[in-house]
Amino acid sequence: MKAKYVGILSAALGSICCVGPLLLIALGLGTSAAIIGRYHWIFVGAAIVVLVWAWTKHFREKAQCACEHRAMYGRRISLLTLTVASVIVVAFAALNISSYAFPGPPAPVSQSPSSTFQRIVIPVEGMSCATCEVAVRHALKRINGVKSAHVSVATKTATVDYDAAKTSTEQLVAAINSTGYRASLPDNVSDPASMAKNRNTKDAETKVARVSVGENAAATTANRISVFRAPLVCPAAPQIGCGSASKPILLDLERQAGVLEAWLNRAGTIIAVVWRPESNAETRRNVATELKEDLAVEMLGKSRDEAVKDFLSGKGWYRGADVDRLSEEEAGVIAARFVRRVQAKTALAKDKADGLERDLTGAIRKQLTGECSAPDQKQPPCEDVAGKYLDQEQLKILREAIEKGARPLPNEG
Repeated sequence: MKAKYVGILSAALGSICCVGPLLLIALGLGTSAAIIGRYHWIFVGAAIVVLVWAWTKHFREKAQCACEHRAMYGRRISLLTLTVASVIVVAFAALNISSYAFPGPPAPVSQSPSSTFQRIVIPVEGMSCATCEVAVRHALKRINGVKSAHVSVATKTATVDYDAAKTSTEQLVAAINSTGYRASLPDNVSDPASMAKNRNTKDAETKVARVSVGENAAATTANRISVFRAPLVCPAAPQIGCGSASKPILLDLERQAGVLEAWLNRAGTIIAVVWRPESNAETRRNVATELKEDLAVEMLGKSRDEAVKDFLSGKGWYRGADVDRLSEEEAGVIAARFVRRVQAKTALAKDKADGLERDLTGAIRKQLTGECSAPDQKQPPCEDVAGKYLDQEQLKILREAIEKGARPLPNEG
């Protein structure tokens, strides 16, 4: 690959973490935008490495041409491409770094005594780059009654000036959550509507441990989160939760009255339910009863507090359709297992083994996420992808491998 093409690749990697989320948000795919934002430093780091590689290739090509006493074809274009790529990578890297090193000042708020605007600072989990700020700010400013919104990735907060007569703090939180990031109300909310709603239950609320969010700390009342121990470990990949089994449960939970969000931890052992402020004890009992039918038991005491703290950390939890990512990982584990079973009985070239594993992963992923269906896991994957890699005898071995099931056998670990 020529140096200029490597340079173009570095520019693409450097900009995708910022440009990509904006495009996804414009398409209404806020959750996907948040996922890209969480891994922005990987893209930036990869861009820098690829850029260094591009410049190295450029100077090697130049030195080789000098040794052979011939002109370097396309030298000016290559140099211009690498220069532009360098500017793009450095600019986006600086944009991300500046949001941490130089957080902007709080948004000004009206000081007029007759002003109806109030200010609230909302903790926001999951933000990791300057583009995240744009997504959250855009969602907030679309709400009728919001005068201004200042979002800081450095402090992981959104400072909003709003008219309490036109909107509520719950609507602000819901708007942030719609972008794929997770917001929660601080315990010192001064919204009159919220205060009136919670006045009768204030004494019954118990507090859980504060969890650090940047330079601030957010406290969440215990009656807003419930956690349930659930048997949703993936049989084929015991190290993760089962996406295909948990997805309908999580989506059904969020359709229940009183439930704001439903999440599964990566291990597939705990479901976390975030309740709406207006939810009551009867609603929660009904949801808990339904979860018992799925063999999920509510956690109490110390184990419950530890689970809530882990949930509030925002790491390793999946909401609704996001569990498809676990299914994708499971598909890779199953495909690799099938290929190893084939290789144990017949020689298979590395390129064929890699191609077979890749295509099997894609086919099994579609099966697990519901993009296509198959009677059960012992049937071949939903697409016939093995024919271009295996002969008839090897196809027979693959069918035998699949008939043994997706779960690891005793000798497979």
